[in-house]
Amino acid sequence: MTTPDPNARRTAPAGLGRALAALVLAAPLLWTSCGRLSGRVAVARRAEPRVRAVLEENAVARPAPPRAGSVPLLLVADARGSAPATAVAPAKRPPGATPPPEVAVSAAVPFAPGALRDVRLLRLRDGRGAAIPLRAKPLAVWPQGGSIRSALIAFRASLSPGERAIYTLDHGGPALPPEGAPPGSPAQRAGTPPGSPAQRAAPVAPVDPAAVLDEALLPDPDGPIAAVLPPSWYAASEVCGPQLPAMDDRRFPGFESGIERGLDRMTPAYDSYGVSCSGPHRTYYDGPHALYQRFLRNGDAARYRRARAEAVWYRQHELRFSPDRRLAVHVCETEDWTPAKPLSWEVLRRTLGQGMLDDYLLTGDPAAKEAVLATGEALRQNLAALTGGKKEDVLRVTERNMAWAMMTLSSYYALDPRPEVLAALRGLADRTVTWQQQGASGAFEHDLNRADPSECERGPRGGSPFMTALLVDALMDYRALTGDPRVREVVARAAGWLEERALTSDRRAFRYLWGCETDAYDDSGTADLNLLIVPVFGAAYALTRDPRWIAVGDALADVGVKEMRVKQPKQWNQAMRAFGRYLGYRAALAGPPMAAQLSAVR
Repeated sequence: MTTPDPNARRTAPAGLGRALAALVLAAPLLWTSCGRLSGRVAVARRAEPRVRAVLEENAVARPAPPRAGSVPLLLVADARGSAPATAVAPAKRPPGATPPPEVAVSAAVPFAPGALRDVRLLRLRDGRGAAIPLRAKPLAVWPQGGSIRSALIAFRASLSPGERAIYTLDHGGPALPPEGAPPGSPAQRAGTPPGSPAQRAAPVAPVDPAAVLDEALLPDPDGPIAAVLPPSWYAASEVCGPQLPAMDDRRFPGFESGIERGLDRMTPAYDSYGVSCSGPHRTYYDGPHALYQRFLRNGDAARYRRARAEAVWYRQHELRFSPDRRLAVHVCETEDWTPAKPLSWEVLRRTLGQGMLDDYLLTGDPAAKEAVLATGEALRQNLAALTGGKKEDVLRVTERNMAWAMMTLSSYYALDPRPEVLAALRGLADRTVTWQQQGASGAFEHDLNRADPSECERGPRGGSPFMTALLVDALMDYRALTGDPRVREVVARAAGWLEERALTSDRRAFRYLWGCETDAYDDSGTADLNLLIVPVFGAAYALTRDPRWIAVGDALADVGVKEMRVKQPKQWNQAMRAFGRYLGYRAALAGPPMAAQLSAVR
């Protein structure tokens, strides 16, 4: 299989004015084609013929980071989102026009594990190839290996309203992969495994004083010029989980059009909803995270602005900080709450660790980091009350409670990898593993009546497929940070339970509740939840490389797309928050399973 050179459009020498003008005019087209792969991905020969045919028919590989060491950076002077997303900028200013004043531009640039270890290797060039003074600092590192997960860059640029420009960010290019490195492995993606002799011996580029570490660098994520990267770069970075660019989704085009149509036609509009402590609310299922997933898969300024606005709105309206701002809880928690009192279930599901982490890694806004650390610390201090209270282990009442807690602590550990944070996070993983092992089904069994008597009058040993999907999503975040090998077995058992015991008789959907003795829930009226649940099969495939999980997931996803309901923020977030990850999992059809990839890094 051959792939087009992702850097081919930017290797021409400076001074080709007409060519550059055409390039800028074609910027929107470039952003929908950058990183596209030609041909099909090879599938394991051991796959059953029927399953292999399903995979080969619609396979698209998730892009790998370009080894040439550079990425295009699209600048859009959209006046904070006022310009239409499809607007095409003039190639050049009218003759004699006075250039607008320069303004500060900042962007958070994510990197795949092992791709960048020193921000001093970053360089920026404008469309003519001229060097642009650049300040940079790391925002977060990958706990395994210590390479940079996201870096903040800042510079100055001059663009007229509605104008676009393409700059190039050079990042010092990693060494070539070792001979025979498997496709998709960390060694193939990043050159050499972090810490290997080859990497330590790799030459270091000269340091430019204009690109030194700058701890005083202030981000400007809401400035008049937005700077975004191609969706193929975001997908390859895995900064917010596995992704597949929307333009490469040949298998589920109905999802791509339906999710956009639902957001555009929502009545009342998504952003007209306010804070609710009892009924539907706009941040249910983590609205900022869902909107950032949408942005990452498209890479345009308008979607960036929309996700950013939701993250800021959440912090301004739904978080309450302690006087010293070290702790934060949702405003629906009682005013007299202290870490000695268990957080309420309603507050656990409104603590949006993933969305706040996305906002920080993709903008560098210190307010997002503050929210992640404060909500994470509040939960860490509250764990004794949540898990060892006088009445019950609150986190094992429903899978969802454990899921939100694990997401919160995973986000906390991603930005503050202290031993005590890791210990708290591993403690949740330990409890989750034990929880599943105490039952024989593969579900995380609990009393269904205890969680919601109105939905099940009797069900002492049951489970919730959609809540289980949230917990698996949290486990995959945890695994990406720690490499815990136990996650593979937990996810595979959960996937087996979902396929073998939790499907409705017509096999078109999942039982809303499994194990309820007073209601079998054997109807497919909740098939819209399929899009939330099938990522479990994607995760199982990524960890085991058993292709049957994709066949099962695709069949249920087809029904989910057909029955998709996106008329309110809750349902829209539900559909968007994880289905992009499923597409990212299924796109990695070549290379060893994730467990083997982690072993290669160690």
